[in-house]
Amino acid sequence: MGACTTTQNVSAFYGTNLQNVVTSYDRLADRISYTLGYPLVNIEVHRNQLYEFITISVEMFTKFAGYDQEYLIFDSSLYEDGKGIRLDKLFSLTPELANSHTSVDLTLSEADDRTVSTTLTADLSGSIYSFDISDSDLDPTEFGIRIKSTADNHQRVSKLLVTAQFDEAMETTNDNYPIRGNVSFTEYGVLNTSSSDLATITVTTSGLSGQIVNIGATPTVDSTAITVVTDLFASSLSSQELTQSGFRSYDTLINNYRQVMAVSNFDEGSNQGVNTLFTIEQTLAQQTYFSYSMGNYGFDLLSWYSVKEFLETREKLLTTKRAFKFNPHTQYLTMYPGPLSGESRFYGIVSCNVERPVAEIIREQWVYQYALALTKISVANVRGKYGGTTLLGGGSLNYSDILSQGLAEKQELERLLYEGAPGLGDADPPMFFVG
Repeated sequence: MGACTTTQNVSAFYGTNLQNVVTSYDRLADRISYTLGYPLVNIEVHRNQLYEFITISVEMFTKFAGYDQEYLIFDSSLYEDGKGIRLDKLFSLTPELANSHTSVDLTLSEADDRTVSTTLTADLSGSIYSFDISDSDLDPTEFGIRIKSTADNHQRVSKLLVTAQFDEAMETTNDNYPIRGNVSFTEYGVLNTSSSDLATITVTTSGLSGQIVNIGATPTVDSTAITVVTDLFASSLSSQELTQSGFRSYDTLINNYRQVMAVSNFDEGSNQGVNTLFTIEQTLAQQTYFSYSMGNYGFDLLSWYSVKEFLETREKLLTTKRAFKFNPHTQYLTMYPGPLSGESRFYGIVSCNVERPVAEIIREQWVYQYALALTKISVANVRGKYGGTTLLGGGSLNYSDILSQGLAEKQELERLLYEGAPGLGDADPPMFFVG
């Protein structure tokens, strides 16, 4: 078992429920090892096994409890005939219903002096970020890029991984300006709300010796680009700090967008209501007001409530209210009947549960306890292989006790998760039903 054996400062162990000291897979693996007696007792488990047990625990928790409730506004023009509307895309790129740009989707905002905003012109290449690789400072390698059309609310987001190198030892050539800088890049996690890609991202070097790295974009429409610069990229998941950077909807640890787990409600916007003239609701509200202001005139609140109940029943009977179905595997929300191509554009709101980032789930006590139970079972299985072996001094390996502990703890934790027991923090209470 390869955990750290050096004595650490006591301040490294200060923590609370909301300020948990678990900031990485490594830190949680250490906690599990210490619980089982390491380093005073050798634990027969590989480090990769601990990471796998942690991942299994995270997957189990997110399936039943690890989610946030979100409210998404959608535009009916985004609906795909025969499919529906992609809610993971909608969660990532919900268009703002305003003309001005906001950075609500970004956790790194103007507070970071390396976050920049650039105006782009359609079909013209423009630089959205540049940095010098000839100095000794650590250069940023990971970027979050969002491009938003100024003509409508369509957006494009992506993550960009840039690898740059500058060779200061390169010999001077005859022109006295050798090209000593080179760069490569990978763009991943690209999402567009429009049917076509809003831009093309390029990364090049410039300057007399290629010391400047330029990130450029060629948009298909006039747009605004927000570039979020993150710190030096950590390729090792075990040592990477569990921090959310870039887009709020993007899980930086798994390099993918957060997924919608379930949809609890769907409401279509309409031109009805008490604030719209000449509607039934507005007329009834007006009558109710007159009833109290002028004395025993018009409808009272009970009459208004009865009429509203009738209107809702009429919607159901005449199927004027759309039904919906959500498939979490495809992330498509399908409406019945779906918006027609010639139908007037409308907005709606979707209430849904969205998976929390791994950076948050890793800090849950249930995840630690379940990973610990799996580790106990694994250690018991290893020791059980040599159960009949006599040790020096006449002792033998006792694996049955730790196996029983692990199995009992695993069963109890799963019961709590399945039943949505209080304390898990995210599980909804069971809904009332008649069976």
